[in-house]
Amino acid sequence: MILMLRSIPFFSSAPARKVAVLALVAAGMLVGLLLFQPSYVAAFAGCTVDPAPVVNADFEAQVAQLVNVERAKQNLPPLKVLSSLTAAARHHAMDMAVDNYFSHDSMDSVGGQLQLACGTFDRISLWYKGWSGAGENIAAGFNSPQQVMDAWMKSDGHRSNILNPGYTEFGVGYYSGSGQFPSYWVQDFGVRSDVTPMILAGEAATTTTRDLNVYVHGSWSQIRLRNDNGDWSDWQPFANSFTWTIADGRGQHYVAAELRSGETTRSSCDMITLDVPAVAAGMISAPRKVYLPAVQSGPPTACD
Repeated sequence: MILMLRSIPFFSSAPARKVAVLALVAAGMLVGLLLFQPSYVAAFAGCTVDPAPVVNADFEAQVAQLVNVERAKQNLPPLKVLSSLTAAARHHAMDMAVDNYFSHDSMDSVGGQLQLACGTFDRISLWYKGWSGAGENIAAGFNSPQQVMDAWMKSDGHRSNILNPGYTEFGVGYYSGSGQFPSYWVQDFGVRSDVTPMILAGEAATTTTRDLNVYVHGSWSQIRLRNDNGDWSDWQPFANSFTWTIADGRGQHYVAAELRSGETTRSSCDMITLDVPAVAAGMISAPRKVYLPAVQSGPPTACD
């Protein structure tokens, strides 16, 4: 079995920009990998925003949770799973598989030969607008989320991307069914200076308890929150991390936040599915406790 890993961080703090590339290969990388001719007929355009199919959303969610577990071990804030970065990662995973290559740059098969379609960050920019920093990990041939995460965490370059304190958002893509390898994995990381992500329960998709840890990125003077479309809490002194009680009732719930410092304000939100019913609703932000009414109402269109 051939197992492959590569990472590329690109974090800009104007005016200086730095690019580093690391490649790590287990069990014998074939040097001419990018010269292999694809064995399929139909090619997949690598530098477009054509959506890729969801092959295994559970694998992707497991990798996302493992990323935040590793960050928590280092006392780093969690990353928010972003739909646009997830789509970008899925697209690149499928493109590598269908066009049978392994690279951060996007390649297209033309007349049986691989040609550069666009560079890594040109591709990411098609999906992820307005970023000030971005990075990517790729891997191929690993059988499970835990296996690929273990390999990434044992590689300095990949580990640095996963534990980069400057990133706030990311997405995970997985593809299988084509290409030289049985599986292709992509992590795309990023940060946008005008976006303040909020993360419920470390980006868990579901919860069996209503009392959730909340992390809000950034530095603000005050914050207020609400459940679903309920009433806003009073303004509270801002804290990055606190506990919040989501609304009662099985199903999807969201928490919205408004943040302010002086004349600057910003909004954020996140969603989670409650698997079991619970009792009272409210906010707990030690040493304060503010109670809110339980509200059952529709979520916003998106929390990206």
